[in-house]
Amino acid sequence: MRPWMLTAPQTTLSESATTAFQAAWDACDPALLPPETPRWLFLRWLQGQGVLFHGSPQAGLTVFEPRTPHDLSADDFSKRTGVFATSDALWALMYALRERSRVKRMVNAALQVQQTGSWSETRYFLSLAPQPDLTVTGGQELLSTGFVYVLPPDGFERMPDYDWPGLGRVREPHLICPQPVRPLLSVPVTPADFPLPVRLHDAATVDARCAADPWGFPWLD
Repeated sequence: MRPWMLTAPQTTLSESATTAFQAAWDACDPALLPPETPRWLFLRWLQGQGVLFHGSPQAGLTVFEPRTPHDLSADDFSKRTGVFATSDALWALMYALRERSRVKRMVNAALQVQQTGSWSETRYFLSLAPQPDLTVTGGQELLSTGFVYVLPPDGFERMPDYDWPGLGRVREPHLICPQPVRPLLSVPVTPADFPLPVRLHDAATVDARCAADPWGFPWLD
C-alpha cells in the first residue's frame, strides 16, 4: 500500500449507540442522535442499511439534478453527467465539510486494492488547496459545517473495477445515476466529525503534475 493511504479508525459501537442509530434512522430524524456521538459513526452504521451518500455544504436540498463535474482523474467514469453518490460515508464527508469559498482544489480518494482472493480495507486520502490569498497552517482550517444526504440506491450504477498502474486492481465506492434523485435524510456534520488527517497542497503544482502524469495520484511528495 502507498504511504498516503489511510484507514478509518477502529471502533466498537455500544448497544445504546446502535439503538439510538436505529431510532434516528426509523424516524429519519438526526436530532435523535446522542449529541456526544460523532456523526461519522452514525453514517458508517447507515452503510449497513444499503443506502448511498452525497456530501454538500448546502442545507435544505430536496432533489439532486444530474451535472458534469470538474474532474482531474484519469478515469472516464468520474467525468460523466449524472448524480454522483458513494456507498462510503467517509468519502461523502469530505465533500460535505470542505469550505468551498476558501478551497481552490480538493484531491481525495476512497478505494480498495485487490489482494489475493479478497479486497483490502477501504483506504482514504484528503488534501485541500487553499485560495491564493489565504494563509493556513493545516488542512482542518479549510473545513466547515455541511450536510451528508442519504440517498436511495435505486437507479445508480457502480463504477467498474479498474487497473491502476503500479497499484493493481482497484475498486471505488463511486456510483452515478442519470436521473434526478430525492434524498431520504440530511445529516448535519461539523469538522469535528471527520476522523482522518487533512493535508494541504498547492493547486497549481498539483494541476501541473496531474497533467504530466495522470496516474501519479496524489501528485504531492
